[in-house]
Amino acid sequence: MSYSRDYHETIIVEGSESKTVKYPKSEEGGSMNVTVRYMERVPINIKINVDTSPFERSVISANRQVDFLTGSVVATEAAHIAAKVKSAEDISNTLVKGFYGLVKSEINQQIIEIKPRVEALIIELMHHSQSCFQKKFQLEQDFGRISERYTKIFYDLDKELQNRILFLNQSAVSVHESLTKCVRRSLSDISSSIATIYNKESNYLQSMLFASRLKSKALSLIESSKIYLFSEKNLSEQLKQILIPVGSGVKGIKKIPVLYFESRNQDNGNDVAIISSEQIPTLASNKTKLKDYFLNSESNWNIMDLNKREYINTYLKLQLSSLESETYSINPRVVQQIMQLWNNDKNIQTNN
Repeated sequence: MSYSRDYHETIIVEGSESKTVKYPKSEEGGSMNVTVRYMERVPINIKINVDTSPFERSVISANRQVDFLTGSVVATEAAHIAAKVKSAEDISNTLVKGFYGLVKSEINQQIIEIKPRVEALIIELMHHSQSCFQKKFQLEQDFGRISERYTKIFYDLDKELQNRILFLNQSAVSVHESLTKCVRRSLSDISSSIATIYNKESNYLQSMLFASRLKSKALSLIESSKIYLFSEKNLSEQLKQILIPVGSGVKGIKKIPVLYFESRNQDNGNDVAIISSEQIPTLASNKTKLKDYFLNSESNWNIMDLNKREYINTYLKLQLSSLESETYSINPRVVQQIMQLWNNDKNIQTNN
């Protein structure tokens, strides 16, 4: 942009000047040269007009050339990166294709080498299988013949042994047969009276057993009915809580667990952290209120009781065991450290 500047200054000019002085006629009239010294203040006004149009045009041209150079550099860089990416993809594809091709050719070569041996082994196994079946059939037949022969031998031995025992104990056997006949005859003579007494007691006992069994079944049925009714009642209460909607005018207190802990920092101060459920974003936006509530000394904080610790301990063990899978395995030392921290911290407090 063109501009102008005005400068004003006063300078002192000193010097001498030779002049011819004429004096009037007298006795000797005439003229003479004299040197006169002078000193004057001379004002100086300077106005400078600066035309910057050529410089501006050169700046605009240079800026345009810089923009062109920047665009060409960016385009060159993008093309260079794209060329590098394409060359890397081509190299990786070539390596992968060559690796898999090499593995495939090796596997095919091994298959070609192993296939005749496998076929020969299969044929050999078929021959062995047929021979095994033949030997099994032959062994079954031999076992049947041998077992039949030895069964007959042992049967004959048992029969001969029985005959020898009866021959040796013939007197005792005859006495036993005589006593058995006498006892049977005496029992047959008094069978009517014994049957009457036995039938009476037997009928009474059977009726008592039948009544006891019927009573036991009735009590078992009542107990089963009571258990069934209690389960139906509990199920109905649970279904009412789940299925019956609560009106908008009904107010209730819902408790959501959050985790608050403090840690000592390098400045010997306390760093506070609050962890809440990700499914309730309102808790994350109200961490300041939660912090103030936790720091409030009037809150009713108590040491956690043993039952709740046992519930949390069971849940923690289940969660740690659920982390074990086929693709991921948690370090046992980490599990041990977690359980050790949980068991050593006896000062866990709750507000409920």
